[in-house]
Amino acid sequence: MQEIQSICHKILVETPGVSRVILADKTGLTLVHLSRFDFDLRDVESMGAIASAVYLASEQQGYNVGLEVMTTLVSEFKEGKILVASCGNAVLCLITDNDVALGMARMTTNQAAQGIENLLDELIGEDFDELDSLDAQPVIPIQGAETSPAEDEFLSDLQSALRELENF
Repeated sequence: MQEIQSICHKILVETPGVSRVILADKTGLTLVHLSRFDFDLRDVESMGAIASAVYLASEQQGYNVGLEVMTTLVSEFKEGKILVASCGNAVLCLITDNDVALGMARMTTNQAAQGIENLLDELIGEDFDELDSLDAQPVIPIQGAETSPAEDEFLSDLQSALRELENF
């Protein structure tokens, strides 16, 4: 994850006009966030979630009209731009000033997204390898586990209720 944070930091430091970098998974959970300015963490969480949702919606819209794979989503506003690119199971979001060199920002976004996607694939692969290496021991219930008096009373009441239902 340190390598992914380094990529995001490099974007922020080396790309003029970029004020925030957010990496969120496709469910909207923020994984990494960096900013030139201090801002409320709730803003970060909502930006990650919105960026993910808007990207996925736009991607689906493109598929519906036959445009195939989406590379970058660019939203232009009066005071700046938001660029979002897919990183496999995540999205990379750059928030920029109005005077950002858009072509450079797009190129940076796409290159970083590819690098992050590769790193995420490696991390996910390592997790699956670790899961595969675990012994699949069956779970054996504890025999003779003691129950509390409250549990005994509950079970007794439940059994009585079930017997009453059988009478109907």
